Amino acid sequence: MRFIVIAILVMIATSQEFVQFYSAFENADVSQLDGWTIQGSLSKSQGDNFFSCSSSAVFGGPKAFGKGAIITKQFQLPPHFQIKISVEVWKFDAWDTQRQFFYLDNYLWETMWTGSDGTKRCATPAGGNVNSFQVDQTITHNHAALFIAFTSSADKVADKMSWGIRNLKLFYLPCPTECGTCLGPDAIVCQMWVPVSSSWIKTLDADGWQAKGSQNTIKTSTCAGIPIIGGPGNFGNNVSIQKIFDKLVPHYRMKVIAQFWKIDNWDNDNAVLLIDNQEKWKQNVAQVEDKEYFICDKISPGGVDGTEKVININFETPHNYGAALVKWTATVKKSSKQASWGIRQFQLYVAQCASNCATCTGPSVEDCTACVSPYVLLDPEDGNGSGCVLKGDWVEFTSEFQGSSWTANEDWKVSDGKNGPDFTTTCGDFKFFGGYEKTGKDAKITRKFNLPAHKRIRIAFEAWKIDNWNGEDYVVKVDGLNVWSRTFGFGDPGLADICGGDGFENYAIVDFIIGHEASTLELVISTTIGKDNNNASFALKGFKLYFEKPDACATLYTECNFTGKSFNMCEDLPNFQLAKYPSKIKSIQVPAGAKVVLFDEMDYNGKTIEYTENQKCIQEYEFKFLQKNQQSYVLTANN
Repeated sequence: MRFIVIAILVMIATSQEFVQFYSAFENADVSQLDGWTIQGSLSKSQGDNFFSCSSSAVFGGPKAFGKGAIITKQFQLPPHFQIKISVEVWKFDAWDTQRQFFYLDNYLWETMWTGSDGTKRCATPAGGNVNSFQVDQTITHNHAALFIAFTSSADKVADKMSWGIRNLKLFYLPCPTECGTCLGPDAIVCQMWVPVSSSWIKTLDADGWQAKGSQNTIKTSTCAGIPIIGGPGNFGNNVSIQKIFDKLVPHYRMKVIAQFWKIDNWDNDNAVLLIDNQEKWKQNVAQVEDKEYFICDKISPGGVDGTEKVININFETPHNYGAALVKWTATVKKSSKQASWGIRQFQLYVAQCASNCATCTGPSVEDCTACVSPYVLLDPEDGNGSGCVLKGDWVEFTSEFQGSSWTANEDWKVSDGKNGPDFTTTCGDFKFFGGYEKTGKDAKITRKFNLPAHKRIRIAFEAWKIDNWNGEDYVVKVDGLNVWSRTFGFGDPGLADICGGDGFENYAIVDFIIGHEASTLELVISTTIGKDNNNASFALKGFKLYFEKPDACATLYTECNFTGKSFNMCEDLPNFQLAKYPSKIKSIQVPAGAKVVLFDEMDYNGKTIEYTENQKCIQEYEFKFLQKNQQSYVLTANN
């Protein structure tokens, strides 16, 4: 027997422990077959997919897996950076240097069997030798989706030459809890990555992507039970798919994690990824390469029986624009029945700037080069620190859901929630408004506020996702406008499984400022949790609402008693008529603590009248005083 491993194995010394996420085939229970796709099996029934040899139940064997048999299964995983597999591989009867192998995405393990390998440890239809051994391998892997495929190059039917597996166990090594994606155990180098979007991990649909060229619709195909976007008969020569991702948070780098499938007969062609119409990643695929295998069926008529190659992509590049155009294509020159390509999963991340930075060169506050309005950038040379500080006269209007001893204000409402009317929950040491078995799919949390005079508002709180989200959005609206959203799902940092059902909890900091002058404000918090997702909910904690005081503006009216046309004067005005305000002013509202000074000459010259309180009706002689020397007059409002 000759043993071959084609891969780069990475063993990283770390204090983190592997987490087992799958175990099967210690016995012949047919319920273990759930989720597996079995093709080319000789078996006549589910029970025939198992074979008993020396008191060991083997998945496969002489009644099932021989020439052309392939079994596959898919998994969705939390953030991780290694996968470990433990499995027994079995061969039955007369092999002649054929191979048995398995794939974990693009990783290939294989072994070569001969007829002399093993002993006659149990009776088989062909009366040949049986052999088995344990395989334990650890590989680098950080994609949110994983497929495993077992197959062989056996050239005889199962009752002459067969294979099987037993005691399959799969493990992942988790990322640090602060990280949504990682390449190792160090949180410092991964915690800045924020998920932007994920596609084609659990479900396949267009998801906003567009096809261009000889194919103008997004189509899917299935290879041995593994669904992919594109594939045989769909994506061939002169085809590209693209999507615009806008409203990106301020960032300085972009990361793409994806899986590209080369299908059938490529001829030194390239798989290509472009960002903003610039080629950022390219891989050439030769006519014949290692780590290729038959997995997709031949398209009929006109198809060819070529091999497939799976390419796991983990790519990052500098990027700081507010939007990005991501485009996939290939340089194949043949039709999609002879040479095609597809994408199985896609994840997009950006490396986020520090809080309230508009542009930056790195993740820390010292790397901030400009701030979002109304924040201003501190100059470290002034000795006041670094980063962005809030500019303006802000007042905290309300602070709620702080700590663990609060009671929710009755003005908070929940529509389409469950198990009310009390919608508070606990999650570990935290107390939430909303949460597990309270606010899930279709639920909305609302609150109306009556505010004093203001010109902007700031809202800040922790937006929590509970359990298993599938790339769905947490959405905040103010007066019907979407002002903040965040996608949760595959690629989220998982703090821990601290409450709810089977899944990790995570949160994002909501902190936004918008222009707002209306006396009322309606807040709506909702999600896009899907119809079939019962194991997901949302909550909030630590809510604060601030308002910025309005400028000290005097309001001028053309009629007495604050009627007629009105005009706000919020700054000094050197020439009243050039500003196209009417010369007839009959009443004035003066802000508290402010003073209005009227001049009878331009540029703040001449005689003056001062008002420190509201004037319901300015008398005619005062009005004449203002007009007696000049056709124009000026007004200034001083605090």
